[in-house]
Amino acid sequence: MASTAGRRLRRPTLLFLALSTLLPAAAAARDWEWSPRLSLAERYSDNVYLRPKGLEHSDWITELSPGLSVRREGRKLKVDADYSLTGYLYANDTDRSRVRHNLNGQAQAELLEDWFYLDASARASQELIDYVSGIGLGDGVGIQNTRQTYGYSLSPYLKHRFGSDATVELRLRRDQYYASGGSGRDSSANQYSFAAQSGSNFFPLSWNLSYSRRETDYQSLADTDSEQGSAYARLQLRQGFGLTAQAGLQKGNFPGASNRIRDFSYYGLGFYYTPGRRIFGELAYNWSDSGDFVSGSVTFQPTLRTTLTASSTQRNFGRSHALSLNHRTRKSTWGLVYRESLTSYDQLFFENVFDAWQCGEFVIAPIPLGAETPAGCTKLSDSALAGLFGASAFVPVILDRTHVNKGLTGLFSYQLRRATVRLSLFDTRQQYQGTLVQGREDRRTGLQASLSVRPGERTTVTLSTGYSHLEVDDPNNTANARGDDYWNIGLTLTRRFQPDVSGSLEVRHQQRDSNLSNQDYTENSLAARLNMRF
Repeated sequence: MASTAGRRLRRPTLLFLALSTLLPAAAAARDWEWSPRLSLAERYSDNVYLRPKGLEHSDWITELSPGLSVRREGRKLKVDADYSLTGYLYANDTDRSRVRHNLNGQAQAELLEDWFYLDASARASQELIDYVSGIGLGDGVGIQNTRQTYGYSLSPYLKHRFGSDATVELRLRRDQYYASGGSGRDSSANQYSFAAQSGSNFFPLSWNLSYSRRETDYQSLADTDSEQGSAYARLQLRQGFGLTAQAGLQKGNFPGASNRIRDFSYYGLGFYYTPGRRIFGELAYNWSDSGDFVSGSVTFQPTLRTTLTASSTQRNFGRSHALSLNHRTRKSTWGLVYRESLTSYDQLFFENVFDAWQCGEFVIAPIPLGAETPAGCTKLSDSALAGLFGASAFVPVILDRTHVNKGLTGLFSYQLRRATVRLSLFDTRQQYQGTLVQGREDRRTGLQASLSVRPGERTTVTLSTGYSHLEVDDPNNTANARGDDYWNIGLTLTRRFQPDVSGSLEVRHQQRDSNLSNQDYTENSLAARLNMRF
């Protein structure tokens, strides 16, 4: 028994060791922000395991969740971390009681001025065991459909600016991922990258070079490796106009993957045109070993509050398109993002899906990673982003195979006096690439809406509802094919008693209708929660 407990402790311990490598250099610093908190909750569910009609089982669930946020903004050290431990105690079925760890931490350190740096991150969260079950990563209801995951990333790198000639970066990155419960999904990855960018001494010529290689070792799946490189140059002929040249390669070794993923190289010539400060366009004609193609992008910013960016190119898995539209007024925000990417299981755990902006009382999301933050707004920290949208949105570890992901996400919010309306929509597709699932596609579409009203300065009433549809098309295994409809509605009353003490009451209903037998369920729940910050 003791040895088993020891093994359980090793993985979360490694997470803290990954971040603690940076702590000795800052042990004496006084400019740290510490925000401890505690949350207590009691929930009743009439179908706590989300089972079909006739098999429902009711229970009371007690939740105890202490947490701590740590932040530091220094010239040579930046830390942003948030950790919480949540214990779930079932009143009638104590064997199902468990503890969840949630950690999202990042640190950046400058070890040798202007030369040597270190990035570190550590994460702990949950992943879905059954992706198509309809049971999410939320509260204790349906908790049996999740497993604990851990991961850390260490990335030392050299970066130096050689006067006005160029800036060069050499980086090594080590990712480690663990999943509890003997799932066999553990993985590790090494990534090597190089980047160089020209300085002002080359003007009117500007250029950049990049190369990276990633090698991933899976415990029970076929190992993968990939590499990609690119070169880009721009020659300004006159103000706002010039010629461009580009070249690149992409190589992937995904055993058993479909023919869509192949070695791919290209080179092209084009031009860019900027008739004013608010618009930028670029177009290129490319030759490749898969046929000629046209690539380009356009960015249009009619005002400081509106940005539209669209691009189209070709990659080793086919055509790739991206679209981003963001607009903000005094009372409303709008956001629309479409992305296509080829990714693998371990990358999902370590890569952010999107950024978000805090503009006054509004949060604008999703925003493409690295997008320029408009005036009057600030980029949300990673821990704030995770807390706002939940682990399922920030760390979507749900698939264990290489796949092409296509996702459309939109958000709208409007505020009128003491009322706020929010609406979000999504359409995501996962096209699997492995041998056993070649041709399978999972598609989930839906929307969520909420209306929040503040009858008093310290009181908020929120009505929320949502609908989604899951369609699974698997030509290799008809047993996986399914179509499910999900619907939920809830009413929450929140009251702030003191600046650091708040409470809430929540009542909700959720249900699933499936074309498969014995897959339908309904659940009604009532919960009371108390939140305290110290």
